[in-house]
Amino acid sequence: MLLNKYTLRIMLPDCNPSSEKVNAIADLSDNISELLPYLNTVLKGGQYIDKERILIVKREGHLITFRPKEIAITKLEDEEDARSVMEDLKHIINETNRNRDHIEPDYSTPKELKASDILKLIPGSNCKKCGAPTCFAFVFKLMRQEIQITKCTPLFSEEYREKRKSLLGLLRDSGYEVSEESLEPERGKDNTP
Repeated sequence: MLLNKYTLRIMLPDCNPSSEKVNAIADLSDNISELLPYLNTVLKGGQYIDKERILIVKREGHLITFRPKEIAITKLEDEEDARSVMEDLKHIINETNRNRDHIEPDYSTPKELKASDILKLIPGSNCKKCGAPTCFAFVFKLMRQEIQITKCTPLFSEEYREKRKSLLGLLRDSGYEVSEESLEPERGKDNTP
């Protein structure tokens, strides 16, 4: 097992000490630097910086930064949530280590996604069907992974089929979680005779 144990430190965010969310840093008992390119493959779409030995991943609403002997996690509810997320990461690290002979390491860094890239591909009607006051607000929630792309219901009409395909590809390539639900309209259309 590559990662045996860790020590967890909980802290309030520097930028907003009154926030109800907390951040955590796990000091690792073992050096995971050699495993980072493999984790980049397994976790998909991370930003890997080989020279610095850093992997940054957006996962389930958290920004997770892997360093050789440390993992930082943002937007946690409390210490219990931090421990739960860290146990999940420990499992992923150890599974990746066990299977590394069957995993192609990924040393690449995907292009950073910009709000303007998304705005060009959504309908832009400010319809509020997603629950956000504007399309611009929706895009920022999407980028922070606080909302799924499927909430933009006009995007899933036939009129926006090509833009939808482009946007879903862009999101996936940039490491964002694209649910199976959002791919279903594409599968149904592609399989139509």
